[in-house]
Formats: sequence, C-alpha cells, structure tokens
Amino acid sequence: MSLTNETPQMNLFAPPCWRWNTACEISESSQAVQIPEDQITQDAVNYLKSQDEAQYPEIHEAYQNFQEDGLCRAEMEARILVGQSDAEIAVHCDLTQEIVDIYEKLFFSVRDRTTPSDWLLKHTVGPPHFTGFKDHHLRQLWAWFALHGVPQVLDQVIWAYFEELEHTDDMGLSVYLHPGSHVHPDLQAMIADCVTPYFPPLYQWDQVFLRYYQSIQELPISAELQTPPSQDYETNIKVAYGILTSGLKVITAVWDCNLPIKETPTEEIENILRMLELQKTAST
Repeated sequence: MSLTNETPQMNLFAPPCWRWNTACEISESSQAVQIPEDQITQDAVNYLKSQDEAQYPEIHEAYQNFQEDGLCRAEMEARILVGQSDAEIAVHCDLTQEIVDIYEKLFFSVRDRTTPSDWLLKHTVGPPHFTGFKDHHLRQLWAWFALHGVPQVLDQVIWAYFEELEHTDDMGLSVYLHPGSHVHPDLQAMIADCVTPYFPPLYQWDQVFLRYYQSIQELPISAELQTPPSQDYETNIKVAYGILTSGLKVITAVWDCNLPIKETPTEEIENILRMLELQKTAST
C-alpha cells in the first residue's frame, strides 16, 4: 500500500487525538489490520512498535508533551485552538514548527473545525464549564478563552499567568486570583465566574470580555460597557480563590426557572465574535 499525506475521512464523533488512538489500536493488535494511508499515522504506528526515539524525535517530544499535560501542552493547544500558525506557536512555546504540526495532527486535530461548536466545547473545555473549574483546570480555562477566537485576549491571559507566577507560590487558576495580584480586574472577574458552576450569571460575561478586549487594545471603552457589572468583584474573587486553594464549598443559589435562560456556550461565543466584528467595522 502506498503511503500518502492525504487526510483520511474523520469520524464526526472522534476526539481530537483520533489519529493517535488509531495508531495505538493498530500497534497493540495481534491480528493483521489495515494500515492507514496517511503518513503521520503510519509513523506513529512505527514509533509505538519500535519505541525508537532517535528515528521519530518529533513524535516522541509531541507525545511527551501530551502525556505530561503541563503548561507547554496547555499553551500549545490553546494557541492551535485560537487559530495561530505553527510558526507563531513554535516561537511562543519554544518548540520547532515540526513538533507543533505533528502534535496538532496526532493529539489535537481541531483545525478542521473552523467555527465554535459543541464538539469543540466538549473536547477542549469539557465538564468544568458546567460544573465549575478547579485549580488544575488551567488547560481547560485557556481553551475556553481560545474558543472565543481572539488571539490578543489569549495572549494576555497566558502572559498574565506567567507574570503572576513570579509573585506567588500558588499554581493553577489560583495564580490569577491570589491576594495582591496585578491581573486586570475584568480578567479576574471572568475567571472567578468560571470557578463556580455554570448558571446564568448575575452579569453578562460577554460584556466583561468585550470591555477587557477594548482595554488591552487601548481602544476607547464604548458607552454601554463603561459601567462595571453590579456584582461585587472583590467578594467574588475572594470566594473563588478560597474555593481553588482551600476546598471551600459554596451553595449555589437555585436559578429561577421562570427567568429567561442565558444562551448556550456556543451561542455566547458567536455573540462575542459578532460584536467584535461590528466593533471593527465601526472603527474603520
């Protein structure tokens, strides 16, 4: 069978790491199976069978990042998700373009999904969006911001994390919320809101997102966004920090079922993108 780089037909319900899963199944099978035609999956099969790190160094390093599930994986996946190129991601993550390309193809194949969708939400953020983010859900939080498709915001979210690491012994999401943090109050408020289970919030999350975008882009804050939400920022941030660092549990108020339900996460993202587009059009 000739090997090609042609992309095989993907199962619509397959996870982003479907090529790697396929390679694992083939390498572990004791029966003769059909070898996939795309070169990257074939190389992954050979790597798994031979464990030859020297012959497949890029696959080996990509696999190590996936398995370690650390900051490098979190940043690489978020930047892939937000739409940055392999070259841009390689610079930010101190990797080669080849490693980024292989990682995306084997472990995080999401580039064919060009619009926000429930599939992307499920496989990149998952249950934390509805059950509440825990301290170790940094990768999921960065993915949530990346899903909104605004690289400038994601850059700030990641930059703020590494900046605050120098001022606290905390790790995970609590880095953003520790006492004395220099993180922008709007970003802190959005993260604090993500820590509690997803219910229609007391303020519009998307409006805070837009105000944050305008501030980091040094744009004039539009009149409808100038007034901060009525929610007590400081109290909410302190409570969220306590939940992340000490296991503090809070009882979430029952939402009044007679009130209108907030849009789904996918609709929320699409709404932000529409408003950003209108903002760009108005400024030209």
